[in-house]
Amino acid sequence: MKKLICPLILILCAAHLFADRPLVRDIQARAGNGKKVRITWQLPENPEPALYNLLLYRTTEQISSYGQLRGLEPVATLTPDRAGYTDQLEDLRDYYYTVISETSAGPYDLVLLSFNSTITSVHLITKKVVEQPEEKAEYETMYPDGTLRKTPLPYLDIIEGVGSEPLISDKTASKVTSLTGGNSKATPATILTPYIFEEDLVSPDGGDAYLLFEILKTSFVTKKYKETIDKLNHLIGTNISIETRNRACFYLGEAQYFNHNYEDSVKSFVKVQSAFPNLSQKWLEAALDRI
Repeated sequence: MKKLICPLILILCAAHLFADRPLVRDIQARAGNGKKVRITWQLPENPEPALYNLLLYRTTEQISSYGQLRGLEPVATLTPDRAGYTDQLEDLRDYYYTVISETSAGPYDLVLLSFNSTITSVHLITKKVVEQPEEKAEYETMYPDGTLRKTPLPYLDIIEGVGSEPLISDKTASKVTSLTGGNSKATPATILTPYIFEEDLVSPDGGDAYLLFEILKTSFVTKKYKETIDKLNHLIGTNISIETRNRACFYLGEAQYFNHNYEDSVKSFVKVQSAFPNLSQKWLEAALDRI
């Protein structure tokens, strides 16, 4: 209890002591709406000497002595009858405010915390912006000539089964049929059949051509394409003739194609495109259609 009474007595004594001094007291600073900060204080009743102006300072540190204000410009110079001011802030930093009384004898260079200098800082209050969901437009999207729709139109079965009711008119069906060349549904790319060069149809006497023939006979012809890929990669990595290497690379592309490794198949056919231009082009297009 004694601890609470002592500060109260000191404050009352100070208020009485400085009642006739040109010193404002009970300064308060509160954040308002937007960028505004409201500073208020109480004016002295009968100051001696009389007040001439009130200088309001804004600082980023607490001011407890007049020396801290030297060299600073006040944010506002107010008439002696003003007991408040609204400041505009442009950032979110903490600020302190001090009011110095200017008299005919010069500035009254006394600074007392809670009298003419704020004890606590003040800063702007930020508002949390809540993003509103974008409203969907209630209108039909228009597609200029030559512009594709974002989502394709549903497939229309133009050729109906026997006894079923037509889904569209005969006139419309005729127009669509003419545009699609008579095909009502897209035809998927045809899977190619395995190709073997004439040189590899008969077993050679020996050499690297014989090794290639054995791979074709035991793995490729029997549709063991994964096994074919492994054996051909091993053969290509050895010292074989350029002719055998080209055919092995071509068979490798075929095996990769039938094993659904279409990207690898494309790479293999590109390597032998100069050796077998027309044939490689055919298989390249077939593999690309599957990617």
